[in-house]
Amino acid sequence: MEKDYKQSEQSYREAKMTEAQSQFQLTPAEHQLLAELGLDAKLASYNVKRLTAKAGEVLYNPGDTSAAFLVLLNGSIRVELITKSNREIVLYRVQKSQTCLLTTTALLKSEVYFARGVAESDITALAIPAKNFHTALSTSPKFTQYILSDYAHRVESLVKLIDRITSKDIKSGIANILLSECGTDNIAKLTQLEIARNIGTAREVVTRKLANLEKQGLIKRERGRILILDKTALAALAS
Repeated sequence: MEKDYKQSEQSYREAKMTEAQSQFQLTPAEHQLLAELGLDAKLASYNVKRLTAKAGEVLYNPGDTSAAFLVLLNGSIRVELITKSNREIVLYRVQKSQTCLLTTTALLKSEVYFARGVAESDITALAIPAKNFHTALSTSPKFTQYILSDYAHRVESLVKLIDRITSKDIKSGIANILLSECGTDNIAKLTQLEIARNIGTAREVVTRKLANLEKQGLIKRERGRILILDKTALAALAS
């Protein structure tokens, strides 16, 4: 029963990516983006479609196959690993014009996903069906270079994540996350649970470490966000 449910859920997501091509028209901005990726010249053969999803919607689960290669136009996708202890670890995020490492891997090796992809906000993406993705790789050197470049970037970010997770200095990992998510207003819009997911630890551990940083005068905890009071000291801690 569970398997049938997963299959029907995936079929539903795949169906959303197969809108009638006759009703699909690219905007000038979408044409420009595809041209930058080396795809615009032979657009018809790539069978490009538009995909939309609401914030919180699951795009794929562990065990799903990849239906299409996505080029994100707006919004953010969070890719997270669910551990055996049911803990969520954020592997990376996909932003505008970026690719999803797991999707690319699944398409290249015809394998299933081992993590979950969730729309963090409302998203719009251009979807290239799996078989057309391989056509694009064989006909567009520019597209191939784009895939390899973004793939290398993703691998590098995962190596850094592993380094953070395996590091015994959790406080340093928290400092890194706060600084990377900090805006010009010195506010990192993160919950304690989100910080825990990003560094691969328990929420209770993050709560204790943040309380300690607050006592030192480096930060101030507020609902749904962290105010950074001493960025210099936090940067020293991160390094």
